[in-house]
Amino acid sequence: MRIIALFSIAILSASMLAASPFKVDGVIIHYDTKTDEEADGVEFGHEEELLKLLKKHPEIESIVLNSSGGMVSPAADMSALIIDANLDTHVEFECSSACMTMFLGGRNRTLALGGKLGFHKSYWEADSIKDYYESEKEDEEWGDPFEFASWLYEDTQAEMFIEFEYLLERGVSPRFAIETLKAGADGMWYPRRKELTEAGVLTE
Repeated sequence: MRIIALFSIAILSASMLAASPFKVDGVIIHYDTKTDEEADGVEFGHEEELLKLLKKHPEIESIVLNSSGGMVSPAADMSALIIDANLDTHVEFECSSACMTMFLGGRNRTLALGGKLGFHKSYWEADSIKDYYESEKEDEEWGDPFEFASWLYEDTQAEMFIEFEYLLERGVSPRFAIETLKAGADGMWYPRRKELTEAGVLTE
């Protein structure tokens, strides 16, 4: 029985390792959330894994991204790590939505021929908003959905300001930053290389 248990743990560990979106190759970290069709993209926990890798491999100089997006919060945390570690960022295939937050953290930001960078404004699905209201209304002391709506209105404005401020901090032109916030949540805007270079999104 003990052998079976150890074997099961080994399989589970191998499975967890295979599921990691990170791969270290010399002085480069590859972050790929598109290797598995069932992958959810940028997720909580990825920021902790990146921190561990950067501490274990201080020689890392750049991170190659391939992701269509995911959770905003861990992406923001990983962008802070990329900035702190002074890494370059590079995209071979695609980096969209929340992935762009990570990409813009790069000191030097480059895009391979045929690669795509995608932007759209953030969104919050109705069912998720409802669940959040139901779970937090007592702690937040929202008397009714209208009080929650008032809080949500203020919070949305604050989030947009933070996003806009980050784009400017990373050297993106104000005009382009505004365009990224206008891009529809139900679609994706893939600017041409010339636009990305002129706007300061690409550094080379």
